[in-house]
Amino acid sequence: MTTNGGVSCLFFVYLLYLDESGNESDAADRHFVLGGLAVFERQTFFIAEACEEIQRKYFPTSPPLNFHATDLRTGKGFWHNVAASTRTAVLSDLLRVIRHAQPVVGVVLFAAVVEKSSERWGETAVEYATEAICRRFDDFLKQRYREQDPQRGLLILSEGRFHKRAKGWVSRFRELGTRWGTISNFSDDPYFAGTRENRLLQLADIVAHSVFLLYERRNPSLIREILPRFAHDQATVYGLVHSRASEVSPCDCPACASQANGRNYGSWV
Repeated sequence: MTTNGGVSCLFFVYLLYLDESGNESDAADRHFVLGGLAVFERQTFFIAEACEEIQRKYFPTSPPLNFHATDLRTGKGFWHNVAASTRTAVLSDLLRVIRHAQPVVGVVLFAAVVEKSSERWGETAVEYATEAICRRFDDFLKQRYREQDPQRGLLILSEGRFHKRAKGWVSRFRELGTRWGTISNFSDDPYFAGTRENRLLQLADIVAHSVFLLYERRNPSLIREILPRFAHDQATVYGLVHSRASEVSPCDCPACASQANGRNYGSWV
């Protein structure tokens, strides 16, 4: 509980679970994506339980499975001997968990897509995506405050190659601001967890992979289900960011089309 001008304000927390898709240092991938879902703290149990129900539906006797998007799509690891129709059904059910979760005070999506270039490659691409996500997440929290729903935010990232450096980046963004302005609504530096043990991070992986498929392969098959859940206002879909290697030619992806024509998803989907 805090006080603002004599008015008591009760702050709750949105937990933004983030994972990456695409290799930031491999020339075979043209894009790097950082993305995931912000979940209102009172909804995390129900979202995780919905994922557990999917496991019970298809694999009731198996130990906890890692719902990893690439493995589900391509049949790697545990999924190698699972029929393609079952893998598709599991992935569809997970996408529906995201799509049909309680809106606004529930689940909101964010993703930053970096088209790699000589200026944004490797660690620089990851840092830029992290900075863009932080800024847009803070914009969302400011929007909640303007609508008389004050919230704080906390990032939870999957453990990976850059998670220790990401803590330093976010700390710097909180202290010094981003290239687009200040960050004022984060409650703490980010936390980190393993994807295998965390259902919300598994959903973040599915969000990031859905975005990667669209931008890397022009494949909208996964993102179509969840695109309406990206953070937006009346003017634009601001929860999806596209950093292009060149701004010369026009782009009609959902992020760029929205910037030009409001909540218009463009021709890619």
